[in-house]
Amino acid sequence: MDYKQIVRDFAQRTKILINEYKGDYEVTLLVNCCLGLLVVPKEIDFKKIPVEVIPEKDTLWGLSRESVSVKCKECSYVLRDVIKKIRNGICHFDITSIPDENNQIEFLVIKDRGGFEAKLSVAQLKELAISLTDHVYKP
Repeated sequence: MDYKQIVRDFAQRTKILINEYKGDYEVTLLVNCCLGLLVVPKEIDFKKIPVEVIPEKDTLWGLSRESVSVKCKECSYVLRDVIKKIRNGICHFDITSIPDENNQIEFLVIKDRGGFEAKLSVAQLKELAISLTDHVYKP
């Protein structure tokens, strides 16, 4: 089996895991899936991620300007740049969880150098992971 097929299979199976798992470790699995989708395929083609700006009053791939803080000089609200920063934060495990009133993880704060910060709800991170599989790993 060629490398591209293995990567597509990996992405499709990861998407199934994200959509179907409903256990106690859902957020842990989601972070692991994001790590895999962003890192394991060394040939990830970031060029497939649109060079679109996250809209001021809407979301793009689950991301909003409200959830992403781009205080660094090299940061922007361009989707591709934001995803690279999120990738770096996940790879270096610069992640903090924020619990809800029942002590369940409600948000993850993912940081990268220079003041980048994304505060994503579990639903937003899930939408981002699914968007990655749908856009980056499509045949």
